[in-house]
Amino acid sequence: MKLFFIRHGETDWQALESRGVRGWARSFAPLTPRGRLQIDVIASDYRLQEAEGILTSSYARALESAARLSRVLNKPLHVEYDLHEWLPQKDSLGEMDDDIIRDANRQLNYYTGFVPFAERRVRSAPAPAVDRRVPVAQRHLPPPEARTWESVEEVRGRVLNVLRRYDHLSSLIVVSHAVVISSMLGVQRPIEHAEIVPLEIDLDAGVPQHAVHSELDMQVG
Repeated sequence: MKLFFIRHGETDWQALESRGVRGWARSFAPLTPRGRLQIDVIASDYRLQEAEGILTSSYARALESAARLSRVLNKPLHVEYDLHEWLPQKDSLGEMDDDIIRDANRQLNYYTGFVPFAERRVRSAPAPAVDRRVPVAQRHLPPPEARTWESVEEVRGRVLNVLRRYDHLSSLIVVSHAVVISSMLGVQRPIEHAEIVPLEIDLDAGVPQHAVHSELDMQVG
């Protein structure tokens, strides 16, 4: 399957912060005027014309981005919850605040080298009380029941499950989030707002056709 992953446009976090919005409600943040312009600009990219449809995360920043693309490209739009961003808190009824995000960010970075929210202030959080002299490859990821946050493999797994429901199509646009796109690439690199990331994937094998990566291939330190 040929995919065009697109990160949503720039998000208007200030609109929520000025209203005191916290926790899970932050997923309602819309795009900034610049974010809308970013999406409108890439809508003219000729590569997107071949796509047979658009899948999108249900988070407002992705949904707004996908809706703008759908209108310009005249492609059917499908909303898929499991295309949402990495979860630092998997319990939808659990608390979600900056401390929880920082702690989950630190733990995932420690066990895999992956930095989920590199551009956010969680990067300035103090180092966790763990022994970093142990090589990343020798650090054992806790089992799902022992942690509140998603592993990169869990992110990739839920996205693949979504894509398999559309295996009757040969080409799709997928509007999602930075960590989701990095998890599918198998490498961590900056994903810019409204960036188009082409990827051909073998859905049976569950990996990009041009490379095979494990979670530890995503180490950055």
